[in-house]
Amino acid sequence: MANKKRVLLVLRRMGIGGIEQATKTLATALESAGHEAHLLVLKGASALPSDAPFQTHHHDVDRASRKGLGRLCHLADKLLLTPLIKQSGFIWRGKRCSQEFKRYIGGLEDTYGHFDLLLIRGQGAFENLWAFDDERTWRVVEAVTGRFPADVKGRWLARALYQDKKLLFVSRGVEKEVGQYLERQGVTPLRSEILYNAVPISTIRRMATADKDLHLHKPYLLHVARLVPVKNQQRLIAAYHQAVNQGLEHDLVIIGDGSERRHLEAQVMALGLAAKVHFLGQKDNPYPWIKDATALVLSSNFEGLGIVLIEALALGTQCVACDVPGGIGEVLTGPQARLLAAPTVEALADKMREAVTDPVTIDDSMVKAFEAPRIISDLVALAPETTDVLYAPST
Repeated sequence: MANKKRVLLVLRRMGIGGIEQATKTLATALESAGHEAHLLVLKGASALPSDAPFQTHHHDVDRASRKGLGRLCHLADKLLLTPLIKQSGFIWRGKRCSQEFKRYIGGLEDTYGHFDLLLIRGQGAFENLWAFDDERTWRVVEAVTGRFPADVKGRWLARALYQDKKLLFVSRGVEKEVGQYLERQGVTPLRSEILYNAVPISTIRRMATADKDLHLHKPYLLHVARLVPVKNQQRLIAAYHQAVNQGLEHDLVIIGDGSERRHLEAQVMALGLAAKVHFLGQKDNPYPWIKDATALVLSSNFEGLGIVLIEALALGTQCVACDVPGGIGEVLTGPQARLLAAPTVEALADKMREAVTDPVTIDDSMVKAFEAPRIISDLVALAPETTDVLYAPST
């Protein structure tokens, strides 16, 4: 392959969240397109898949950077600088980690060859590597978490993370939301582009043909997400309760787990919905459930893109979602836009019932923009024509 690219994708931790899954999907898509993908996890115990079709690496840059003089710097940061300047811990840690990252990447390149692109994904990785950059490096931004106040210290911290950096936004909605925040902080990125998360549509359709491990004998609405506050399942359950009181007969199936599960189960019990709401926990393959659902329902306060919506559309399942900041409005377009709800219990309940009584017809054109070959083509075009040696971390 004449224009084969070698790409390094960097995460702080490996888990089951959307960022991690999207990164693994991107790495797999790169390999399928004839490129060479490497995934590097910077912290925590390695949970990398042993059968991944791409190269995997684990190097705890924070721990490794504490050796020798670095340990003294770590203690000074922890005991003096961070307590003195609140929220500044990543500044001091990031200097050490960026130096260690530069050293480690040099070793990888000695073994595998020069990387054409480096993608750093998620705020945790941004913080650990804020002082590292070169012309091949892009930060992939799904949202701004842990926002800093609009004062002198806050602007200093925000500038460390984003000033003169190359930013890849996963949707126009995220670009708008983050751009407004950075403008308030007086931060100017070096360059910014939109790159949607790739969705492995053919793989999803194949996985959806598997048998479900549990069968419901009634039609159901489905919610698939981590059970965490930003997904706002409390609003989902309250809206479902209202829709049931207004005549909805479908059950509600919830796939996912997280910190809010116990509270949500208590909410279901208090509303008398225990016989109609089914918590299935985390599932490695939710796609048979998505394929057979009458509609997928999202109640989030924010979605960077809303990959599960794209997956549902790929399986011919209509979607109901709250019209909130982020990329949902870029996924649910055309006829699907009719089932976007204002972020209230009443509006979401109305759209649940509408999906049942007047469903949207789904077709393949709704997912064309998110197919992996198109995303990979856009990504590799970001690689500079010529590459220089790694720059030293900024000071």
